[in-house]
Amino acid sequence: MSYFYHIVCSLLLISCNNSPAPKQAEPVSPTPVPAKNSTKYINSIQFTSPSPNSTFNYHDAVKIAFSTKEKFPADSIQIFWNGEKTATTGAGKTEYDYRIPATKTGRNTLKLVAFHPDNKRSVAHLTVIVKPDRAPEHLSYKIIREYPHDPKAYTQGLVYRDGILYESTGQYGESGIRKQDIKSGKILSALSIDNRLFGEGITLLNDKIYQLTWTSGKGFIYDLKTFSLESTFTYNTQGWGITTIGDKLIMSDGSHKLYHIAPSSFNIIKEVEVYDHNGPVKNLNELEYINGLVWANVWMQDRIVMIDPATGEVKKELDLSRLLSGAERAKLNDSDDVLNGIAWNPEKETVYVTGKRWPKLFEIKTE
Repeated sequence: MSYFYHIVCSLLLISCNNSPAPKQAEPVSPTPVPAKNSTKYINSIQFTSPSPNSTFNYHDAVKIAFSTKEKFPADSIQIFWNGEKTATTGAGKTEYDYRIPATKTGRNTLKLVAFHPDNKRSVAHLTVIVKPDRAPEHLSYKIIREYPHDPKAYTQGLVYRDGILYESTGQYGESGIRKQDIKSGKILSALSIDNRLFGEGITLLNDKIYQLTWTSGKGFIYDLKTFSLESTFTYNTQGWGITTIGDKLIMSDGSHKLYHIAPSSFNIIKEVEVYDHNGPVKNLNELEYINGLVWANVWMQDRIVMIDPATGEVKKELDLSRLLSGAERAKLNDSDDVLNGIAWNPEKETVYVTGKRWPKLFEIKTE
């Protein structure tokens, strides 16, 4: 009997070990959560005031007025100035009094964002023009010294460093860069560029010379000591003047704009429109950065304007029409042989100025 009992138990154990494993439960998909209604943009809000491209001065009080379509009432409206939110109005509010900030001349952008029921929104944009509310400060100057200047040099750019003057010249077949002793005017070294190119402004950055050309959209980078060409760069506008602010370049193209440029790629970081109290200041040419302001020759004028590089406002100006005598001016051949060339001497805090084919270089100090 005992023997038979052991056999039965063994058979039962074998049967249990060979039985199939229980099935795993099928994974249950989570119940989908209904998505919130996405924002739907509609065409509802519009400006009723001011008019597009209206001109205002710094600190002017402006009434911003708007309306929405009757079938799309707004719960609230946000108001933006150059992308920065300045106010939020409640339902039924259709006006807002705003004072123009002294932060940017030229084109400025107003934007409205209306929030409607059922997650609807509408947007409107408007551009206005802003100029300074006061005239630039008129500076006087005194002549510290006069130096000889090559009357054949069609001066386009001027830079001073460590007792040496670097100058770029223009005109087809005459364009190049030169290094000269400032006291004697003696040319220490020179480099001509392709006769098909018209040389323009130069500046120094990290012991390199950056040179623009007029209409070819091509610039050059040279070693400061040897004048050997290291690389080239391109740009999609005309080249007129160029200077440096820290590790950035500032460039003009003969318009009323200054372009902040990354030296590594020559990409435009920022555009600034230049205005004085009368309006845009066009024909910006040779540039020099001096004590926080960009000094710019105004082509065909004996006027230098001094520009806030962040806002574009002309802060100061200098009239240099009396630098040359009447007899010296009478000897100039071309109608465009005007003031052009600004170089800063930080050690003496003086400025060197000259003109296209002028016989003299002047060292001046503003007062």
